Amino acid sequence: MKKLSIISLISLFTVSMFIVFPSNVSAKTLADLRRELNEIEKREQDNNNSINMTSAEIQRVQNEIGSIYKEVDTITKDIATATEEIKELNEKIEQKDESTKTLLASLQKTEGNSFYVEYLFGAESIEDFIYRYAITGQLTEYNSDLINKMQSMIKENEEKKVKLANRQKDLESRQKTLTEKISQLTLDKLELEDVGSSIEDEIRNAKQVIKMYIDAGCGENEDINTCANKLLPPDTSFWRPFSYGYVTSEMGYRDPIYNSAGVMITSAGLHEGIDLSNNLGYNNAIYAIANGKVVATWYDQWGGNQITIHHKINGKTYSSSYAHLSKILVKKGDIVTKDSVIAMMGATGQYVTGPHLHLSISTGLRFTEYAGYAPYLARCVNPRTLINIPSRGSWSDRVTYYR
Repeated sequence: MKKLSIISLISLFTVSMFIVFPSNVSAKTLADLRRELNEIEKREQDNNNSINMTSAEIQRVQNEIGSIYKEVDTITKDIATATEEIKELNEKIEQKDESTKTLLASLQKTEGNSFYVEYLFGAESIEDFIYRYAITGQLTEYNSDLINKMQSMIKENEEKKVKLANRQKDLESRQKTLTEKISQLTLDKLELEDVGSSIEDEIRNAKQVIKMYIDAGCGENEDINTCANKLLPPDTSFWRPFSYGYVTSEMGYRDPIYNSAGVMITSAGLHEGIDLSNNLGYNNAIYAIANGKVVATWYDQWGGNQITIHHKINGKTYSSSYAHLSKILVKKGDIVTKDSVIAMMGATGQYVTGPHLHLSISTGLRFTEYAGYAPYLARCVNPRTLINIPSRGSWSDRVTYYR
C-alpha cells in the first residue's frame, strides 16, 4: 500500500487544507446534501470558466509569439539585404574612386607633357575646345557626386541596420517574456484541471451518496447518519480475511523496501495498515472481515485494485479497505458477510514486492462521513486491535476476535 515519507505526509495535510471534501461531511439531511451538491457544481462551472479563459490567453500569446517569429525572420532577412547592399556600394565606391584617380592622372600628365593641355588644344574649333574643357570637369564632378550618393546610401543602410537590430532585440525580449508567460499559464491550466478532476470526484461521490440514501428510503429531512446506520447489516466481531497466512509488514513507520534486485522501491515512511500474505499468492481468496456493505471499488497507482466496505460492529461504524488485489469480485452496493469472497490476492499498484493483501481499518464511514487521504489517515486504527492476528508465525483459521 502507499507509504508516505514525513515530507509527503506534511504535504498531504497542507493540501487537505485547500481541498473541499465531499459535501456530506457537514450535511445532516438529504436536502443539505442537495444544496451542497449545487455549490460544488457551481465551483465546477467557475473552475471550467477559468480553464477556458486560461486556454484562450494561451492561444492569444501563442499567436503573438507566431507573429513575432515572422517579424524577426523578416528583420533578419532585411539586415542581411542591407549588409549586402553596403558591401556592394563600398565595392562600387572603390571602383569609382580608382577610375577617377586614373582619369585625373591621365589628364594631368603624360611623360612630362600635359596631356590635359594636349587634349584641350587638340580641339579643332572654339566650340570643340569649350566642349572638351566642360567634359573633363563634368566627368570628375560626376564621379565625385556618384561617390557621395553611394556614401549617403551606405549611411542610410547602416542606420537602417541599427534600427532593425534594435527592433529585433526588442522582439526577442518580448518573445522571451511571452514564452515564460505561456509556461506559467500552462502550469496554471494544469492546476485548474487537477482542481477540476477533484471537483468531478466530489460531484460523483456526492451524487452516489444521495442516490444511496434515496434508494434506502431515507426521508428528505431525515438525519443521514441515523439513516446510514439502518443500511448496514449488523455484526459483533471481525474475522481474519483468509484462513491461513502471516504478517509481512506492520502498521506504522517502516524502513525502506527493496526488491529482489536490491533496488529501493519505496522510501521510509508511514504505513497506515498491515500487509498479510501466504504461499497461495494469486490463488488466495480474500474474504470480508465482517458483515457490511461495499461502498467503493477502484484502482489507483498506489494501491492498485481496491475495495472499501462499511461495517457496524456492536453499534459502532467502521470501514475496512483492501488493496493490491488481482481481481475484484464484488461491486459497489453489494451486501456482504464474513463468508463472502470479495477478491483475489494480488500485486497491483506501484511499490509492490509480491502478492499480498494490504488491510486497513478506519473508524466511521469512509467516503460518506469523510473523504480524502488525510481524514482517512487520521481515523486509521491498527487492525491488530480488532482482529486476532498472531504477532509471530502464522494463523490457520479465521477465528473471530473483537475488543
